[in-house]
Amino acid sequence: MWISIALILLLQARAGESQAPAPASALDDRFVLDLREKKIDDVLTLYTPEAVFVNPDGTEATGPGLRKLYEQVTGAFDSDLHLKRVSLKRSINTMIEDGTYTEELAHRDTGKVDHLTGSYRFTMHLGQDGDWRYSRMEWH
Repeated sequence: MWISIALILLLQARAGESQAPAPASALDDRFVLDLREKKIDDVLTLYTPEAVFVNPDGTEATGPGLRKLYEQVTGAFDSDLHLKRVSLKRSINTMIEDGTYTEELAHRDTGKVDHLTGSYRFTMHLGQDGDWRYSRMEWH
């Protein structure tokens, strides 16, 4: 009996792992596209109300600060962001994704392009509406 229960739990855990990339990938793809197309309102719907955005320098944006951040960024730059997931851990209502990124960030006023690379950690939560949203974005 114990072996059967352990086997069932193991298979359920593995099934959850195999399904985990789909919602994370869809959310990431939408984030990148909305950022590229400067759809600030759409980007903001991808976050939980209490979400925290952590810049590489450690400064944070939350609440109305998220809108201000995206208004400043999309007004000053054109972004070509590429994410590469390294790991994804999922529980019932939380996913934590670690990865690396490259970004071509073109200054709209001068045309200068910055070539950025780094790592990220995104924490996502499953809402009561069944949608995954970012609750924390950390860029390093």
